[in-house]
This record gives sequence, structure tokens and C-alpha cells, in this order.
Amino acid sequence: MQIAVNAACLRKDLPADTGRVATDIIFALCRQQPEHRFTFYFDGEIPAHLTFPANVTPVVLPLKGGKRWHRYWWREWQLPHAMKAGGAQWYIGLDGTLPLRSKVPALILLRDLSFLKDAGLQSAREQESLKKHITRYLDRASHIAVLSATAKEELLRYAPGAAGKVVQLEPAVSSVFRPLEWDDREDVKINWSGSVEYFLVTGSIHPRNNIMPVFKAFSALKKRQRTNLKLVLAGNLAPEGAEIVKALESFKFRRDVVWKENLTMEELASVIGGAYALIYSTRFDGLPMPLYMARQCEVPVIALESVAAREAGGDTVLYTDPASVDDLAEKMSLLYKDEQLRSRLLAMEPPVRPGSSWEAAGAALAGLLK
Repeated sequence: MQIAVNAACLRKDLPADTGRVATDIIFALCRQQPEHRFTFYFDGEIPAHLTFPANVTPVVLPLKGGKRWHRYWWREWQLPHAMKAGGAQWYIGLDGTLPLRSKVPALILLRDLSFLKDAGLQSAREQESLKKHITRYLDRASHIAVLSATAKEELLRYAPGAAGKVVQLEPAVSSVFRPLEWDDREDVKINWSGSVEYFLVTGSIHPRNNIMPVFKAFSALKKRQRTNLKLVLAGNLAPEGAEIVKALESFKFRRDVVWKENLTMEELASVIGGAYALIYSTRFDGLPMPLYMARQCEVPVIALESVAAREAGGDTVLYTDPASVDDLAEKMSLLYKDEQLRSRLLAMEPPVRPGSSWEAAGAALAGLLK
């Protein structure tokens, strides 16, 4: 069977930014189905770090330009034309979209509906396009894969008629995320923070990740505690994050902020494992991968209150009011001062235990491609 995959989003599917979830799921599917041929369609240069399974053919269909209609032309004309020429029998849309002009059966992967609140990682133009077309995508798709109970509930509130199409995939976290021994943790701190304790925020430098409130809370913490504690940011700069970088340049405690980009999965596991605590500052992501990763590394988490964070962390997480910088600063200060609180959080059993790989998710998708 010939399967066409809209793989354009894999160009930005990086460990610290998205958890590399879409890449790992589709690669698992390809490995499990060696008798099928997959054609991955990209809209630009294919990242050098991607090593494809043997039954995958990557193809570049270059965007004609950077305007909104160029994206529409790519999805509704270039992509269907290439799919027809390649004899596609199924289509998989890893970014939640599909070519409406195509009659090929379609499966879409939908991480969340954050774009409806203008809180997605997509560009403003892409979010507007998704808002305009999402109802038609849901109607047209044969199957819709989601990554959490939160995402499923959100989707069914928005589109109750899609109930018979929705499949929830089980989350997974690589086994490279593990608790560090004391010596290993000290080595990580030497490399990342000059041997001092640090709070960690992972995710792209993007407004949706609420990094500016974290700066303000960190500043309040430094003034209260007069500590050498540092803040580490692990994630790549998004075009929408320019104001955050500008604010960092004039931030009073900028010398105590460390920012690293282009992390491998192993580097991400290391920096999470060495953290005093992780701050999960994203509210509308349907799959809180940083929270799962931190819990697997036995690192406590402070999270902005959200349904997805509650699903993943339950009572093992210290929650803070999303509207209050003071509350975030207070929770950071409380966790920093109270080792017993830190130990109690780590001793609790989280409500969800992710698998060690996305193979089960790949198998679930394989069962849909009939």
C-alpha cells in the first residue's frame, strides 16, 4: 500500500520544543509496516538529523512563497497532485490538516485545539487557516488521532459529531529520561549552570509558553531569597519570540539565565535530570511532555493550572494560578526552601505512567489503515 504523509511539521518537531512526538509516532508506524511504502512530503529543506526507515521516500515540494495563499496552494494543489502521481491510497496529516480536494482516505493527528485561542505553536497565518478549515478537516477525515484524554474531551466538545472517528494514543517517554545519581547530577550542573541549582523551562521561545511571566517570577524569587539559583531555558527561538529575547537582554538577572537551543533528546534528558525543579508554563498544549519527562527523571514540577497538566500530574505537581505572577514566585520560593515538600511530591504516584516508546501508538495507527 502507498501511504502519503504530510511531513512538513517534522521540520520543527524538535525534542525540547514539541517532544519530537509526531516524528517518533510516524517512524514507529513505518518500522512496523515494512510491506507498505510511505512518501513523506516536505515543504522545504529536509532536516539533516532525520534518518528515515527503509520504506520511506522523502520528497520536497517547495513552497512557492511565504504568503497565506502559497500555503493553501501547497496543501490543495501541489500536495494532491504529487499524491495522485505517487498512487497514494491513504493520507496521514501530522499537523492536523488534509487536502480537501483529495478523495484519498485520510487520518489526521491533532495534538490540541490551542489554535482556536491563538495559543498554538503555528504561525498566526497558519492558526487562522486552521480556524477557518478545522471543521471541514474533521468532517473529511476517516480517523482522528489525539494524544490525551484532555485533547479528546476538548475535541468532542468542539465537534461532537466526530466521536466515532477519534482514537486516543497512549503517551510515551524515552528511557533516556531517568533519575540521575548524585555525581551525574553534579556534572550536569557544572555544564549547564556553573554548579548551582536551577529551575528549568523547556519549550520553544514563544509567547504561548508564558516565558515572560516566568522571568518576572524568577526576579521576585531572586529578590526574596538572595540566592545564586539560576533559570535555564531549553528550546529554540520561534519567530514569534523576538520580544522575549529582547526582554531577556534588558532583564536585571540576565546573567543568571542560561538559554540553550538545538538540544538532542539525550541532552534534554540530561538537563531535565539535573534540574532542581521544572516549571511547566504552557497552558493549552494537549500533551504536557515536559511534565511527563520530569516526573520520569524524578524532578518535581511547578505547573500553571490546566486540565492537561492535571491529567498528567495529578497531585504530584505544585500548581499555580496562571493569572498570578506572584503565585508562581511564591510556589518557586516554597519549593526552593522546603526540601520536605519536594520529597513528598516525588514520593507520590502520578496518575499516568507513559510507555517507554511510541510503538504502541504506531500499532494503533496501523490498525486504522485498512
